[in-house]
Amino acid sequence: MRLILHIGTHKTGTTALQHFLSANRKRLNDSGICYASPAHEFDINSIANALLIDGQAKFRQFILENLRKAERNGATTIIASSENFYAMVRYLTRFKAEKTSAEALAKERSLIERLRAAIPTEVECHILCYVRRPDHYLESLYNQNVKKVALLTSDIGDFLHMIDDMLDYHLYLSIWRDVFGSSACSVRAYEAALPNLIDDFVRHVLNIEDISSFTRPNLRANERLSRDVLEYMRLRKQHIRYSERKLERGIFALVDKRITSPNNNHEYLSPDDRAALLSKLEPSMERLRTEFNLPLFPSFNLEAARAFWHPYPGLSLEKKREIDFHYDAVQRQVGFRLERLLIRAASLARRRLPFLSWPLDFARASGIRRLLLEAASRFQ
Repeated sequence: MRLILHIGTHKTGTTALQHFLSANRKRLNDSGICYASPAHEFDINSIANALLIDGQAKFRQFILENLRKAERNGATTIIASSENFYAMVRYLTRFKAEKTSAEALAKERSLIERLRAAIPTEVECHILCYVRRPDHYLESLYNQNVKKVALLTSDIGDFLHMIDDMLDYHLYLSIWRDVFGSSACSVRAYEAALPNLIDDFVRHVLNIEDISSFTRPNLRANERLSRDVLEYMRLRKQHIRYSERKLERGIFALVDKRITSPNNNHEYLSPDDRAALLSKLEPSMERLRTEFNLPLFPSFNLEAARAFWHPYPGLSLEKKREIDFHYDAVQRQVGFRLERLLIRAASLARRRLPFLSWPLDFARASGIRRLLLEAASRFQ
């Protein structure tokens, strides 16, 4: 049995790829491939997250269950995908766990070793990671984590300081290579896979040439918000409850569609800051290209960038008032009001009546909450 473990990175089309693999489970099975994920989930992010909590137990149980399932179905390959496996010590603790790179990397190695020990020795492992030019990865990751309302209020400079070692792909991927072996690890360039990462994965990783019969989910995953709405979110983070972050993302997604003349300037780094970052990372990128047979990242022309760069002017008072107006209108919709009420009622019940935790978790998993919210949305 062969296991393909897709470990990210974030912001390289992973969510779209996971939805595609999930939607094509039957067709993949016909090709001897089992796409593995927990029930009602399209990736194994929850399994990756559990490594920080209970070590390898949940991951081992997941692997063994899917080995049995694959064998019953006559499959010879299992695919599992979670972008949270890349730099998990940093990412899963919201970039605030270990204070030094040495501490973070030591814990990262320990987690990867536990993961490897959880996989039966007879399983042939293949670790796959997509990477993109580090400055673009930084900006996209920053955008995503402000949008996710994950209590991130820092600017791009502070964020870079928090995740500095995550941009050193060689540093992290060499740990996977050490634990699983050089022949078991491969790295692909996100830019080289464009315009369609899914085609690249199916053809070059799964070795399936004809993908015309595969379902293409109508999905644009993790779309960016306009710069003004994103800045508005960042500035009002202290007023957003952590338990309501997903609700707020839904509200702001609708607000973004309503505002006029949105600013889509997502160049957070100045040309000189970008050049300095790429220069600093060049030795690591060269090692990555050499040791993992990776093509060159797109080049950066400093003079051309200086000529065309326009810094973001900041959130104007007029634009803030417009966003305030639309935010107030959207969050008053019946569906959002009901969802906020359910979230706060559940939080209160968990604190005062702990025995209700199980029924609440069951209601969420069974889809009752989702059906109730969909019914409410019809009245909006």
